[in-house]
Amino acid sequence: MKRALISATLLALVTSSTAAFASGTSPRGGGGDNWGTKVLRGTNSRISNKDRLITRGRVQVRRYITCESCEYHNNLNRETAPEVAQAVRAGRIEIKNIHRDAVLYYLYKRYDITR
Repeated sequence: MKRALISATLLALVTSSTAAFASGTSPRGGGGDNWGTKVLRGTNSRISNKDRLITRGRVQVRRYITCESCEYHNNLNRETAPEVAQAVRAGRIEIKNIHRDAVLYYLYKRYDITR
């Protein structure tokens, strides 16, 4: 009886793991066809530098320009974006220097501002 239970358990385990390997998924999640599309620290991904700059700029805009207590909360649009970009360039909106270029690049691309 004990042998039959162990055999059935092993058979179920082998069958489920074979199906998982055949589908391209791993027990830890994620598919097998998305190589290089996730940004993980310390990995060499296929995301371009421009896309990384836009992503970093979008995060900083949300953090320092459109946060709930910020001046441009629910007020950043195509008409106000040039004013915001000018304020970022002039330093009236406090953003770290390392993120300033990313914020400006995001604003230029997202709201189609001419430099």
